[in-house]
Amino acid sequence: MPFIQFPFIEVPRELRKIVGEPTPGTRAHRREGTYKECGEWFEALGEHYKGDVGLSTNAVIMFVPVSRAGVHKRIREGKLTAFFFYITEDETTLFGAKRKAKERPFIVVSVSECKAWAEELKRRVGFVDDPNETPIEQGYRLLPASEPDEPLNEKELREIEEFAEKDPKDKGNRRVRYTNKKNATLEHYAQQDLQYKLAAAMAALLKGGERAKRYRKRLQNGMKWNPELKTWSWKD
Repeated sequence: MPFIQFPFIEVPRELRKIVGEPTPGTRAHRREGTYKECGEWFEALGEHYKGDVGLSTNAVIMFVPVSRAGVHKRIREGKLTAFFFYITEDETTLFGAKRKAKERPFIVVSVSECKAWAEELKRRVGFVDDPNETPIEQGYRLLPASEPDEPLNEKELREIEEFAEKDPKDKGNRRVRYTNKKNATLEHYAQQDLQYKLAAAMAALLKGGERAKRYRKRLQNGMKWNPELKTWSWKD
């Protein structure tokens, strides 16, 4: 199989003044500030990349059949460009010390890179496109290829999520405190809602057979939340 260079989007020097420098060894650009600055950051990304950047890590599943943890793993390995923004505010401790409170970040990635990732998976397994299949049905056939070569244990999953939630440069800094308010709550329910919508779509598209029954059963049984891994999973 010929070598195919991954089509990463470019992050020019002038844009780094807005999105920040990448975490060493990755393409994860991190920035922090107020909600107003976050809005300006998001608008600047939309304008520069003409709408290509703005996809949340929860929504990557629309293009690549992979979990949020799988997306964060790829970002951590330097195989996907990502832009992080942490909302911050100053606070005072009970002892009068000043420190910075940081919320879990907004993270957006490139649609074109996600599409290239999907094509990469197809090449890996010799996947042949079927013009009669919907993107969701294609994604279902690609699911086995989307899993990591070796299953991730809980320790690895925690490390991946920590990389996504906290800026590595803050490690050991007592003047920075991470909080799970606001953005975490929105992401919590958005992730669940997306999984329900995908299951409902699969149940409708597959119509009959065992796979359709499995998705209908999932919709009936519901989901459960893992507070340690911060992910939803089906009860089946």
